[in-house]
Amino acid sequence: MKKATPIFDIKPQHGEGPIWCPITQKFYCVDLLKGDYYKVDFKSGAFETYNVGQELGVMALCDNGQIVAGVRDGFGFYDESTNQLKLIDNSPELEVIERRMNDGAVDPKGRFFAGTMEYDGANATGKLYCLHHDKSWDCLEEQIFITNGMGWSPDAKTYCMIDTFKNVMYAYDYDVETGGISNKRNHIQWKKNEYPDGMTIDSEGGFWVAMWLGSKVSHFDASGTWIEDIHVPVLHTTSCCFGGEDLKTLLITTSNLNLSDKEKDENPMAGRCFLYKTDVVGQIEPRFKT
Repeated sequence: MKKATPIFDIKPQHGEGPIWCPITQKFYCVDLLKGDYYKVDFKSGAFETYNVGQELGVMALCDNGQIVAGVRDGFGFYDESTNQLKLIDNSPELEVIERRMNDGAVDPKGRFFAGTMEYDGANATGKLYCLHHDKSWDCLEEQIFITNGMGWSPDAKTYCMIDTFKNVMYAYDYDVETGGISNKRNHIQWKKNEYPDGMTIDSEGGFWVAMWLGSKVSHFDASGTWIEDIHVPVLHTTSCCFGGEDLKTLLITTSNLNLSDKEKDENPMAGRCFLYKTDVVGQIEPRFKT
């Protein structure tokens, strides 16, 4: 099996939500339950840490330099210059104490998709939301256990989303002009003891899926056929994105959440980020359009 190697000196408790900025050559990831995110210079490894004030499931870059965030209370915008998070008016999860945002992505037209889960994922009360440019939002899907890795095919005609506790990746027809999804179907089905987490989609439409409890990232082609596994030397692999100057470097986040003392001893790099050099080019991640 091919192997990923550690990179950077950061070590989140529960690393998630990696994104790459091709302009500044910086890597971002969240420490979800702590409400932190890291901003790391790819070449030097120097990093900054910001705290948004509540659980931070996912973040994305905006075209105005701010950060759009999926947090415990729904959607907000974080300004690094003032260190302040401002929730949108009528934020969708404001009064819902049992759920939080978990994962998301920006669509090719600059909309921000993000979804929720119960803190323990025990019940299928999670929802998928779409935040539009005018800060209005729609609920696109319900009855999700753990809304997880999502993205769009290179032609923007298909949207895919993982529900971890259903052990499935769904595919939908996508209307890029409206942000609407339809024709839901199973695209990749895993076994009951396999837990797909975050993912990224490359420029060929292939999927790179981080496997919780799996110590690996699994690579599938656009049709959902398995190609290879990339071994990551920790138990919980959480998500990945493409980065580097040529967009061929897979950058992987991990977690040391819910590990026993024995498992922590056996997984000393849990929480670290890893890289794997691929032969495939990723897609440039869009920015949220303000």
